Amino acid sequence: MQPKSIFLVYALALALVLTGSQSVWAEGPKTSMPQQTAEPIPDGGIMLADILIARPIGIAACAVGLVGTIIALPFAAFSGGMDAVTERLVAEPFEYTFQRPVGQFPGELTPR
Repeated sequence: MQPKSIFLVYALALALVLTGSQSVWAEGPKTSMPQQTAEPIPDGGIMLADILIARPIGIAACAVGLVGTIIALPFAAFSGGMDAVTERLVAEPFEYTFQRPVGQFPGELTPR
């Protein structure tokens, strides 16, 4: 196979895996009272570090997780653990990289 077609196969496999595991959440009616955010806004240095360091690492983790999922596919399919493999290797890195707010890390200590 040519390198271009290999990339296309992996991109299509990633799209297939990601669309099959995403959930849709409905929001309730909006209240008329404005709500205060519990999360403080991070400073610019943390946001910059997130964009320049953490997000590229997250993208690499998405790619490695996809390859790992493809390798683990036969074993997970026979043992019935495909949901756990997909969640850990594909969905979690995807959420960390593309769905969390810039500059906010999971498990981060908040200042008092």
